[in-house]
Amino acid sequence: MPVTDLLIAGLSIRISCSAQACSEGIAALTALFERAAFNGEADLRYSIVQDNNSAHLFCNGQHIWGSEEAGEVVAAFEWALYSRTIDALFPLYLSMHAATVGHQGTTITIAGHSGAGKSSLCTAALLAGADYFTDEYSLLDKQGRITPYPRALQWGGESHPAFPLPCMRDSGLFGEGRYDFTGRDGQHIVSLLWHPVRLAREPAALKLLLLPRFDAGASGVDMQPVARSQALMELAEEMHHKLPVLERLRELHRRIPPDTTIYRIVFSDVHRAWERVEKLLPDC
Repeated sequence: MPVTDLLIAGLSIRISCSAQACSEGIAALTALFERAAFNGEADLRYSIVQDNNSAHLFCNGQHIWGSEEAGEVVAAFEWALYSRTIDALFPLYLSMHAATVGHQGTTITIAGHSGAGKSSLCTAALLAGADYFTDEYSLLDKQGRITPYPRALQWGGESHPAFPLPCMRDSGLFGEGRYDFTGRDGQHIVSLLWHPVRLAREPAALKLLLLPRFDAGASGVDMQPVARSQALMELAEEMHHKLPVLERLRELHRRIPPDTTIYRIVFSDVHRAWERVEKLLPDC
Protein backbone atom coordinates (compact mmCIF):
# COMPACT_ATOMS: atom_id res chain seq x y z
CA MET A 1 0.00 0.00 0.00
CA PRO A 2 1.56 3.34 -1.03
CA VAL A 3 1.60 6.41 1.17
CA THR A 4 -1.93 7.84 1.36
CA ASP A 5 -2.69 11.48 2.15
CA LEU A 6 -6.17 12.32 3.46
CA LEU A 7 -8.06 15.44 4.47
CA ILE A 8 -10.81 15.22 7.09
CA ALA A 9 -12.43 18.57 7.87
CA GLY A 10 -9.18 20.28 6.92
CA LEU A 11 -7.01 18.01 9.08
CA SER A 12 -4.12 16.50 7.12
CA ILE A 13 -3.44 12.79 7.67
CA ARG A 14 -0.66 10.68 6.14
CA ILE A 15 -0.77 6.88 6.23
CA SER A 16 2.04 4.54 5.21
CA CYS A 17 1.74 0.77 5.43
CA SER A 18 4.56 -1.65 4.71
CA ALA A 19 2.78 -4.56 6.44
CA GLN A 20 1.17 -6.20 3.42
CA ALA A 21 -1.33 -8.22 5.45
CA CYS A 22 -2.81 -4.98 6.85
CA SER A 23 -3.05 -3.10 3.56
CA GLU A 24 -6.47 -4.30 2.41
CA GLY A 25 -8.14 -3.49 5.74
CA ILE A 26 -6.52 -0.04 5.94
CA ALA A 27 -7.64 0.72 2.38
CA ALA A 28 -11.22 -0.38 3.14
CA LEU A 29 -11.37 1.82 6.25
CA THR A 30 -10.11 4.93 4.47
CA ALA A 31 -11.81 4.47 1.08
CA LEU A 32 -14.33 7.31 1.45
CA PHE A 33 -12.09 10.06 2.82
CA GLU A 34 -10.93 12.89 0.59
CA ARG A 35 -7.53 12.32 -1.01
CA ALA A 36 -5.22 15.30 -1.06
CA ALA A 37 -1.63 16.09 -1.90
CA PHE A 38 0.00 18.41 0.60
CA ASN A 39 3.52 19.60 1.19
CA GLY A 40 5.28 19.38 4.51
CA GLU A 41 4.38 17.38 7.58
CA ALA A 42 0.85 16.08 8.13
CA ASP A 43 -1.06 16.82 11.33
CA LEU A 44 -1.44 13.09 12.03
CA ARG A 45 1.08 10.60 10.67
CA TYR A 46 0.28 6.88 10.85
CA SER A 47 2.69 4.13 9.92
CA ILE A 48 2.10 0.39 9.96
CA VAL A 49 5.34 -1.54 9.69
CA GLN A 50 6.27 -5.21 9.58
CA ASP A 51 8.82 -6.47 12.10
CA ASN A 52 9.53 -10.19 11.73
CA ASN A 53 6.18 -11.91 12.39
CA SER A 54 4.42 -8.87 13.87
CA ALA A 55 2.89 -5.68 12.52
CA HIS A 56 3.18 -2.45 14.51
CA LEU A 57 1.12 0.74 14.41
CA PHE A 58 2.61 4.15 15.16
CA CYS A 59 1.06 7.63 15.24
CA ASN A 60 3.36 10.65 15.13
CA GLY A 61 6.18 8.36 16.23
CA GLN A 62 4.31 6.92 19.21
CA HIS A 63 3.83 3.15 19.31
CA ILE A 64 0.11 2.37 19.50
CA TRP A 65 -0.21 -1.37 18.97
CA GLY A 66 1.61 -4.47 17.82
CA SER A 67 0.42 -7.98 17.07
CA GLU A 68 1.11 -11.06 14.98
CA GLU A 69 -2.52 -10.83 13.82
CA ALA A 70 -2.93 -8.27 11.04
CA GLY A 71 -6.63 -7.70 11.72
CA GLU A 72 -5.91 -6.74 15.30
CA VAL A 73 -3.54 -4.02 14.11
CA VAL A 74 -6.13 -2.80 11.58
CA ALA A 75 -8.72 -2.60 14.38
CA ALA A 76 -6.25 -0.57 16.46
CA PHE A 77 -5.69 1.75 13.49
CA GLU A 78 -9.44 2.26 13.11
CA TRP A 79 -9.82 3.24 16.76
CA ALA A 80 -6.77 5.52 16.68
CA LEU A 81 -7.80 7.23 13.43
CA TYR A 82 -11.30 8.10 14.61
CA SER A 83 -10.48 9.07 18.19
CA ARG A 84 -7.38 11.12 17.43
CA THR A 85 -9.05 12.92 14.55
CA ILE A 86 -11.97 14.19 16.62
CA ASP A 87 -9.58 15.17 19.43
CA ALA A 88 -7.46 17.16 16.98
CA LEU A 89 -10.50 18.89 15.44
CA PHE A 90 -11.96 20.18 18.73
CA PRO A 91 -12.88 22.99 19.48
CA LEU A 92 -13.20 23.97 15.81
CA TYR A 93 -15.56 21.02 15.43
CA LEU A 94 -17.67 19.34 18.07
CA SER A 95 -18.18 15.61 17.45
CA MET A 96 -21.53 14.03 18.30
CA HIS A 97 -22.32 10.31 18.42
CA ALA A 98 -24.71 10.68 15.50
CA ALA A 99 -25.30 9.83 11.86
CA THR A 100 -25.95 12.59 9.33
CA VAL A 101 -27.41 12.48 5.83
CA GLY A 102 -28.64 15.06 3.35
CA HIS A 103 -31.95 14.46 1.59
CA GLN A 104 -34.25 16.71 -0.43
CA GLY A 105 -32.32 19.79 0.63
CA THR A 106 -32.45 18.96 4.35
CA THR A 107 -29.48 18.05 6.54
CA ILE A 108 -30.66 15.38 8.99
CA THR A 109 -28.69 14.38 12.07
CA ILE A 110 -29.71 11.19 13.87
CA ALA A 111 -28.24 11.12 17.38
CA GLY A 112 -28.31 8.33 19.91
CA HIS A 113 -26.46 5.65 21.80
CA SER A 114 -25.47 2.34 20.24
CA GLY A 115 -28.55 0.25 19.50
CA ALA A 116 -30.92 3.23 19.28
CA GLY A 117 -31.33 2.79 15.54
CA LYS A 118 -29.28 5.64 14.10
CA SER A 119 -27.24 3.48 11.70
CA SER A 120 -30.44 1.70 10.63
CA LEU A 121 -32.17 5.00 9.81
CA CYS A 122 -29.00 6.17 8.08
CA THR A 123 -28.96 3.04 5.91
CA ALA A 124 -32.65 3.43 5.03
CA ALA A 125 -31.99 7.04 4.05
CA LEU A 126 -29.07 6.05 1.82
CA LEU A 127 -31.19 3.41 0.09
CA ALA A 128 -33.70 6.20 -0.60
CA GLY A 129 -31.01 8.26 -2.33
CA ALA A 130 -29.69 10.44 0.51
CA ASP A 131 -26.15 11.84 0.55
CA TYR A 132 -23.85 10.43 3.21
CA PHE A 133 -22.05 12.59 5.78
CA THR A 134 -21.28 10.01 8.48
CA ASP A 135 -22.82 7.21 10.52
CA GLU A 136 -21.01 7.90 13.78
CA TYR A 137 -19.09 11.19 13.99
CA SER A 138 -21.23 14.23 13.18
CA LEU A 139 -18.91 17.25 13.17
CA LEU A 140 -20.77 20.41 14.22
CA ASP A 141 -18.98 23.70 13.63
CA LYS A 142 -19.56 27.07 15.30
CA GLN A 143 -21.87 28.18 12.46
CA GLY A 144 -24.28 25.28 13.04
CA ARG A 145 -23.10 23.29 10.04
CA ILE A 146 -22.30 19.59 9.78
CA THR A 147 -19.04 18.80 7.98
CA PRO A 148 -18.70 15.39 6.27
CA TYR A 149 -16.74 12.71 8.12
CA PRO A 150 -17.44 9.81 5.73
CA ARG A 151 -16.06 6.81 7.52
CA ALA A 152 -17.20 3.44 6.16
CA LEU A 153 -20.78 2.68 7.25
CA GLN A 154 -20.90 -0.08 9.86
CA TRP A 155 -23.72 -2.01 11.48
CA GLY A 156 -21.65 -3.68 14.19
CA GLY A 157 -22.04 -7.10 12.57
CA GLU A 158 -22.01 -8.99 9.28
CA SER A 159 -25.75 -8.69 8.70
CA HIS A 160 -28.81 -6.59 9.51
CA PRO A 161 -32.34 -8.03 9.77
CA ALA A 162 -33.85 -5.06 7.92
CA PHE A 163 -31.32 -4.91 5.09
CA PRO A 164 -30.58 -8.27 3.41
CA LEU A 165 -27.12 -8.40 1.86
CA PRO A 166 -28.47 -8.99 -1.68
CA CYS A 167 -30.60 -5.83 -1.31
CA MET A 168 -27.56 -3.79 -0.32
CA ARG A 169 -25.36 -5.22 -3.04
CA ASP A 170 -27.97 -5.00 -5.79
CA SER A 171 -28.89 -1.39 -4.99
CA GLY A 172 -25.83 0.00 -6.75
CA LEU A 173 -25.53 2.52 -3.90
CA PHE A 174 -22.72 0.87 -1.95
CA GLY A 175 -19.26 -0.53 -2.37
CA GLU A 176 -18.07 -3.06 0.17
CA GLY A 177 -14.99 -3.92 2.21
CA ARG A 178 -14.14 -5.84 5.35
CA TYR A 179 -11.48 -6.98 7.74
CA ASP A 180 -11.51 -9.60 10.47
CA PHE A 181 -9.77 -10.10 13.79
CA THR A 182 -9.97 -12.07 17.02
CA GLY A 183 -11.81 -10.34 19.84
CA ARG A 184 -10.80 -10.26 23.50
CA ASP A 185 -12.92 -13.31 24.24
CA GLY A 186 -11.30 -15.27 21.42
CA GLN A 187 -14.31 -14.87 19.12
CA HIS A 188 -13.70 -14.36 15.41
CA ILE A 189 -15.09 -10.95 14.42
CA VAL A 190 -15.76 -9.76 10.88
CA SER A 191 -16.11 -5.99 10.44
CA LEU A 192 -18.28 -5.37 7.37
CA LEU A 193 -17.67 -1.95 5.81
CA TRP A 194 -20.16 -0.34 3.41
CA HIS A 195 -19.00 2.45 1.10
CA PRO A 196 -21.93 4.71 0.09
CA VAL A 197 -21.48 6.10 -3.42
CA ARG A 198 -23.49 9.28 -2.78
CA LEU A 199 -21.25 11.41 -0.58
CA ALA A 200 -21.79 14.88 0.82
CA ARG A 201 -18.70 16.96 0.12
CA GLU A 202 -19.49 20.35 1.65
CA PRO A 203 -20.65 21.51 5.10
CA ALA A 204 -24.41 22.04 5.42
CA ALA A 205 -26.57 23.70 8.06
CA LEU A 206 -28.27 21.32 10.48
CA LYS A 207 -32.04 21.49 9.89
CA LEU A 208 -33.60 18.32 11.33
CA LEU A 209 -32.44 16.53 14.48
CA LEU A 210 -33.84 13.07 15.20
CA LEU A 211 -33.58 11.25 18.53
CA PRO A 212 -34.33 7.62 17.60
CA ARG A 213 -35.31 4.70 19.79
CA PHE A 214 -35.67 1.25 18.32
CA ASP A 215 -38.38 -0.72 20.13
CA ALA A 216 -38.99 -4.23 18.81
CA GLY A 217 -42.43 -4.20 20.47
CA ALA A 218 -43.63 -0.96 18.90
CA SER A 219 -46.72 -1.47 16.75
CA GLY A 220 -46.06 1.49 14.49
CA VAL A 221 -43.96 4.63 14.25
CA ASP A 222 -44.35 7.30 16.91
CA MET A 223 -42.93 10.76 16.21
CA GLN A 224 -43.16 13.54 18.77
CA PRO A 225 -41.56 17.00 18.82
CA VAL A 226 -38.92 17.50 21.50
CA ALA A 227 -38.19 20.75 23.33
CA ARG A 228 -34.77 22.19 22.55
CA SER A 229 -33.77 22.15 26.23
CA GLN A 230 -34.58 18.44 26.52
CA ALA A 231 -32.73 17.65 23.30
CA LEU A 232 -29.62 19.48 24.49
CA MET A 233 -29.60 17.45 27.71
CA GLU A 234 -29.75 14.22 25.72
CA LEU A 235 -27.18 15.34 23.17
CA ALA A 236 -24.76 16.24 25.95
CA GLU A 237 -24.56 12.50 26.63
CA GLU A 238 -23.75 11.83 22.98
CA MET A 239 -20.70 14.09 22.66
CA HIS A 240 -17.38 12.35 22.11
CA HIS A 241 -15.42 14.98 24.03
CA LYS A 242 -14.82 14.53 27.75
CA LEU A 243 -16.01 17.93 28.95
CA PRO A 244 -17.92 18.97 32.08
CA VAL A 245 -21.68 18.69 31.54
CA LEU A 246 -22.28 22.45 31.72
CA GLU A 247 -19.59 23.07 29.11
CA ARG A 248 -21.15 20.45 26.84
CA LEU A 249 -24.53 22.15 27.14
CA ARG A 250 -23.04 25.58 26.39
CA GLU A 251 -21.26 24.30 23.29
CA LEU A 252 -24.40 22.61 21.99
CA HIS A 253 -26.58 25.65 22.70
CA ARG A 254 -24.17 27.95 20.85
CA ARG A 255 -23.78 25.71 17.84
CA ILE A 256 -27.15 24.09 17.12
CA PRO A 257 -29.22 26.55 15.05
CA PRO A 258 -32.21 27.88 17.02
CA ASP A 259 -34.63 27.01 14.22
CA THR A 260 -33.62 23.32 14.11
CA THR A 261 -36.62 20.98 13.98
CA ILE A 262 -36.29 18.26 16.64
CA TYR A 263 -38.26 15.01 16.88
CA ARG A 264 -38.10 11.80 18.83
CA ILE A 265 -38.91 8.77 16.71
CA VAL A 266 -39.77 5.36 18.17
CA PHE A 267 -40.06 2.46 15.76
CA SER A 268 -39.76 -1.25 15.15
CA ASP A 269 -39.76 -1.11 11.34
CA VAL A 270 -36.98 1.15 10.07
CA HIS A 271 -38.42 1.36 6.55
CA ARG A 272 -41.74 2.72 7.84
CA ALA A 273 -39.82 5.04 10.14
CA TRP A 274 -37.89 6.53 7.24
CA GLU A 275 -41.12 7.03 5.29
CA ARG A 276 -42.42 9.11 8.21
CA VAL A 277 -39.23 11.15 8.25
CA GLU A 278 -39.54 11.90 4.53
CA LYS A 279 -43.01 13.35 5.12
CA LEU A 280 -41.48 15.89 7.52
CA LEU A 281 -38.90 17.24 5.11
CA PRO A 282 -41.01 19.80 3.21
CA ASP A 283 -41.66 21.62 6.51
CA CYS A 284 -38.02 21.68 7.69
